[in-house]
Amino acid sequence: MNEGLAVKLKSIPQSPGVYLMKNMAGDIIYIGKAKNLKKRIPQYFSNKKISVKTEHLVAKIHDIETIVSQNELDAFLLENNLIKQYKPKYNISLKDDKSYPYIRIVKSKTGFPYIVKTRSFKKGDGEYFGPYSSSFAVTQTIKAINKIFKIRTCSDNKFNSYAAKKRPCLYYQINRCTAPCCGYIEIEGYKKSVEGIRLLLNGKNRQLLRELKHSMDKCVRELNFEAAVKIRDKINAITIISEKQITVLKSEKDIDAIGFYSVNGKIDVVVIIIRGGKIIGTKNFFFKNIYLNDSEMLSAFLDQYYSKNLEMGEKVSDEILIPVNIDIDDKNSLLRYIKQFSSKNVKILYINKIQFNGKKNKYGDIMAMALENAKKNFLEKIDGSAGPLYFDMEGMNGKSREEKLLDELEAILHFDKAPKIIECFDISNISGTYAVASKSVLNNGKKDTSLYRRYKIKSKNTPDDYAMMYEALYRRFNNAASGKDPLPDVIMVDGGKGQLNVLVRVAKEFKEKELIDAKDMPALIAIAKAKDSGKNIETDNIYLPNRKNEINFGKNKEAIFLLMQLRDEAHRFAISYFSKLKRKSLVSSELLNIKGVGKEIYKNLMDSLDSVENVKKASTAQLLSVKGVNKMVAKNIYDYFHNN
Repeated sequence: MNEGLAVKLKSIPQSPGVYLMKNMAGDIIYIGKAKNLKKRIPQYFSNKKISVKTEHLVAKIHDIETIVSQNELDAFLLENNLIKQYKPKYNISLKDDKSYPYIRIVKSKTGFPYIVKTRSFKKGDGEYFGPYSSSFAVTQTIKAINKIFKIRTCSDNKFNSYAAKKRPCLYYQINRCTAPCCGYIEIEGYKKSVEGIRLLLNGKNRQLLRELKHSMDKCVRELNFEAAVKIRDKINAITIISEKQITVLKSEKDIDAIGFYSVNGKIDVVVIIIRGGKIIGTKNFFFKNIYLNDSEMLSAFLDQYYSKNLEMGEKVSDEILIPVNIDIDDKNSLLRYIKQFSSKNVKILYINKIQFNGKKNKYGDIMAMALENAKKNFLEKIDGSAGPLYFDMEGMNGKSREEKLLDELEAILHFDKAPKIIECFDISNISGTYAVASKSVLNNGKKDTSLYRRYKIKSKNTPDDYAMMYEALYRRFNNAASGKDPLPDVIMVDGGKGQLNVLVRVAKEFKEKELIDAKDMPALIAIAKAKDSGKNIETDNIYLPNRKNEINFGKNKEAIFLLMQLRDEAHRFAISYFSKLKRKSLVSSELLNIKGVGKEIYKNLMDSLDSVENVKKASTAQLLSVKGVNKMVAKNIYDYFHNN
C-alpha cells in the first residue's frame, strides 16, 4: 500500500456511501457500497487472511475515492448507476447468455387482449410471463392455452379485418378461438378466460382448478349440462398440463434459487425460477475475470439482477435461496431496495443443503439442482470453447490434449496404462420406482454415444441403490463374459465408496468363477461429490479400492474434470431414460381419467391391445371387442384421443 492511500484510509467518513477503487493509471477498477465506509474499506487492507481473488484486486489498488450518501438505499442506487457508467474491470457486468422467450398478454384497443411469444421485454407493454428456458416450451404452452381457453392470437389489424367482414377466421372453425371479433363471446366471459390464463401462467393451477370446479358445480345445479361438460373438459386439460410441470414444492410459493460454480476467476450463475411451487424456467449468466470472493460475487450479482428486474417491471419472488451467506449489510440494503420499488417483503435464505432452522432442509433439493446446473453449464462452456481449464496440448510430444489428460490419469491413479476406454455407471429412480441404470463412455478422451447403454432395473422396486448398481454391473460383466461386449480399460461408478465396494464385489465374483481372466479386468474407481463445508468446492472426489482417502489431484484439475464430465453424461443419460419410462406410465394413467374406464377395464384394454399406443389407434369396433367396454365407454375412449 502506498503512503497516500494509507493516509486516505485514516480520513474515510463513518457514513453510508460508495467507494471507487482506482489503479495506478487512475482508471476505476472496482466500485462498491457500504453502510459504514470507515468499517468496510479498511477490511480490504487488514492483516486478516483474505481470499486469493480479493488479494489480486487489492494488489492493483493505487487510490480510493468515496462518495457519501444520506442512507443505504441511496448508496445502493448510486453504486448501480456508477457500475453501469464506468463498467469497472472487477465488477460483475450482468448480461444474459441469451434472450429468453416470454409469453406476453398484449393490451388491445379492441378490449380483447391476445397472447404472443416474444423475446423483448418492455416495461408497461402488456403482461409478461416467464422467462422460459425453451422456445419450444413457449410454443407448446401457447397451443395448450388456445386449446383450453380459446383466446385470440391475431393482431389488432387482423381482428378489425375479420370484424369488418363479420366472418371469423379458421381458428374459430377448428375450435381454437371464441371469435370475439364477430361478437360470439361477451367481453366479461372473455375476461374470465384471460384471468384463467394469468393463473395458469403464474403456476396457480390449484386455484384455477378450484374456481373452474366451482363454476362447473354451479352449472350442474342450474341444469346447464352443456356448459358443465365444457368446463369439465377444460379441467381435464389443465390437470394434464399440471402433471407435466415439474413440481418442487407442495406450497404455491414464488422462489428464485441461485446456484453458481467457479474456477480460476470464471463463474457460471444459474437462477431457477419457481412460481406457484413449479419450475417455470431458468436464467443463466457466465462471467470472466471475477476477482471477488464467493460472498462478494453473489452479493454483487443479486444487486444487479434484481435492480434490473425491477426496472423492467418483472415480478419479484417471495423468497431468494442462496448457497453461501452474504454480508448482512449488503443483504439488508438489497431487501430495502426491493421493498421500496415493489412493496414486497422478500426473504433471502442461505441454504446449506443439509440443515435449515435445525430441521431437514426442505429447500435442499432445489439448491442442489441449482448448483448442479451451474456446474454443468460451466463445464459445457469451458470444454465447448477449448477454454483455459484445458491447456493447448496439440503438438506437445505429438499428443493431443485428450491423450495428455489420459496420461495424467494413468500417473495420478496408478493405472497400468493410459486408459483408452472409460465407462461410467449411474442409477436413477424415485423411491425405487422407474429404476434405471446408464453407462456413458469416453473413447480416447472423447464421449462416444455409440457405446452408451441403458438398463431397466428388474430385480428391485424399493429404494436400494446398491442392489440396483449390483444388477447393472452384473449384467455388464456378464455381457463381457459371453463375448458380447468387451470390458474397457476403466469402469467408474457414481456414488462413492459404497458403490465402489459393489463394483469390486461384482468383479471379484466373475474372476473367482473364472468367467473373466484377471488380466482382462479393468481398473475400478468411484466418483463422489465432495462434502459441502460452506466453501465453493471445485472438484469431486475419486476413490480407489483398498484406499481409505480420496485421491489428491493437486493442480491437475483438467484430468479430474474429464472424469466429472463423464459422470455428468451418465447422470444425464440415466435421467433421460428414467423420464421416458415415467412419461410412459403417466400416459397409461391417462386412460384412467377417461369417463367409464376403471382399473378392470384398463387391465382388459392392456390385455387385449397390449399398449396405450394401440388403444389410441384402435377403432370404435376394436374397442367394443374388449371385455367390459360398452358403446358409451368405447366412444369416450375414441373421442378422448381423436377429438382433443
